[in-house]
Amino acid sequence: MPEAVQSYGLCATCVRRQDGGPKDFEAAADEDCFICRGLMKSSGDLAAMVVKEARRYEFDTFAIGLSMPEGIQEREDELRSSLKIKGRETVKVQLSNIIAHEASKALGKKIRKEKPDLTLIVDLKGGRVSAFSRPLFFYGRYTKPAGISQRRELCPGCGGRGCDKCGGAGFRRAPSVEKVLRKEFADCGAQGMVFTWIGSEDRDSVVLPPGRPFLVELKNPVARRLPKRFAAKVRGGRVTVSGGMLLPSRPAKLPSFRFRTRIIAKASVEVSKESLAELRKSFRDTTVRFNRPYDKATFKRVSGLRARAAGRAITIDVELDGGLPVKRFVSGELVSPSVSEVLKAEVRCQKFDIRRVIETSGLKLA
Repeated sequence: MPEAVQSYGLCATCVRRQDGGPKDFEAAADEDCFICRGLMKSSGDLAAMVVKEARRYEFDTFAIGLSMPEGIQEREDELRSSLKIKGRETVKVQLSNIIAHEASKALGKKIRKEKPDLTLIVDLKGGRVSAFSRPLFFYGRYTKPAGISQRRELCPGCGGRGCDKCGGAGFRRAPSVEKVLRKEFADCGAQGMVFTWIGSEDRDSVVLPPGRPFLVELKNPVARRLPKRFAAKVRGGRVTVSGGMLLPSRPAKLPSFRFRTRIIAKASVEVSKESLAELRKSFRDTTVRFNRPYDKATFKRVSGLRARAAGRAITIDVELDGGLPVKRFVSGELVSPSVSEVLKAEVRCQKFDIRRVIETSGLKLA
């Protein structure tokens, strides 16, 4: 070996990682090691820190990441470049593996580098361990009574900034489906929840079983178990959730759907039997154009319309494609043909209920 080899003093652990034997390097005490400066000796203490932080979480699999102090990896790179040796794994990879295996034994959990439940980042310079739990994705269906909104509504007094009227929350104190879900999922200790609603309805709409689908992403949860079904008493009845399932990842595509709705509407003139017959005929199985604001037009299917009238009051039962706004379908605003267009009168939706949501394509997982 060249004389230059002898200028590098390494601890036993760092020697084993190089493409050479102990005779090729000067033996050095751990703290005098050219590469790690005694860092490899601290693997047991670092693993203990990881175990302590990990025990705050519920998980089955985990991975370890390291934030290395400046200079350690660079010194190993310098040594290998100078001596023209390939070496084996890097100091960072070796230390990470040692910590992970020691933690695995203590915790009784599996190491998984791809999509682990828990990722623990060891900041070697700061002496801290940070944990990041893989998000949970909960998919289910909800029902609700009239008078309960789907989403939390911003406080009208402060517009979401927080004030005395809303207790600093920025939202109305009124119950909502979202508020019920947030309360029920609070025990998992997530740092945030992101809701994806698959369709929407009015505050005054009833949503009947089996309910409307929804998706919730729970960020950095402490616990990984959630109830699959539950019910909560609210003003006027109960919000229920059923059919809940935890998805392995964020869906690549949400399901498409159709829904059956009962519409209570009022026309500007009395509705005759002949007009009702024409309405039923016009929407037996019809494609309507929805000119979405600030976007390209879409085409939606309307089928199975039944209607009855008493004077100017109309009750309509109909099945619609998801994404077609009920009130616009009735009034004709941006939708053609519409109830108003067929009846040749101004018709306004006063209320509509969601009687059934039918998935026409399932969830597509990533």
